[in-house]
Amino acid sequence: MKKNKRHQTNLISLIIIVVTVILLVFLSVCLYKQPSLEVRFNVIINWLSKLEHAIAGLDSHIEIVICIFALYIAKCQLPIPMGALCVISGMVFPLPYAIIINIVFIAFFYTVKYIEGLWIGGGWAMMILNIRQIRFIKQWVMFKGSGNPYILVVSRLVPSIPLGMVSKLYGSMHYDFVYYICLSIIGFAPRLYIYTRIGSVLYNPFSREFIVLIMIIVAFTGISCLVFNIFYGRKSRQMTQTLLIYSQKQKYKIVL
Repeated sequence: MKKNKRHQTNLISLIIIVVTVILLVFLSVCLYKQPSLEVRFNVIINWLSKLEHAIAGLDSHIEIVICIFALYIAKCQLPIPMGALCVISGMVFPLPYAIIINIVFIAFFYTVKYIEGLWIGGGWAMMILNIRQIRFIKQWVMFKGSGNPYILVVSRLVPSIPLGMVSKLYGSMHYDFVYYICLSIIGFAPRLYIYTRIGSVLYNPFSREFIVLIMIIVAFTGISCLVFNIFYGRKSRQMTQTLLIYSQKQKYKIVL
């Protein structure tokens, strides 16, 4: 059983590495060929540039903010990627204003999920943490029942961890709301900036800046998933060994 788990961890790690390397190599080639790509897809770039000028010339920015806010409200119950919402804001507004809008609306999303956790509990996150094989993670997250601030920041930084699940979990633990909002915004800030920046350069998806930003997202996502998989594999094996030793001792006591 120990060998099977080790083999499974190694296989998943290998898949993550291969996929990440393939994507980075492809993006590196695109970055190297960037001038020729801009020439080849000049028609698309010109059309996107006209679209950018058309959006910039709109007088109904308040209506656009309301529409974006409606998408954030929908995000509270639907699996809409948070990165996509940040990109939309970056497409419509100048970068500083888009970042401010995203911070306000993301804080709203965190608040809604926090309140849900207060009323209905930790949901799927608590159910997952109650699985025997990963109870060592629960001990870190719970942090004597009050919530671990470091885990909260890291969970916002890692793209593969659902934001809503973590929010409801910390709400169910009655974690201090002010610290919860501040730490959540700080942890998500690097991703928020990159996603919003992508939106601001999305009108030229063949520019160097756009390709570099995508490479950063791919590399960070791959590395974070790899680290989590290796860490989980090691801790899972340690927990399995501990449980086997404990069960053998209990069995021995029963026989006696």
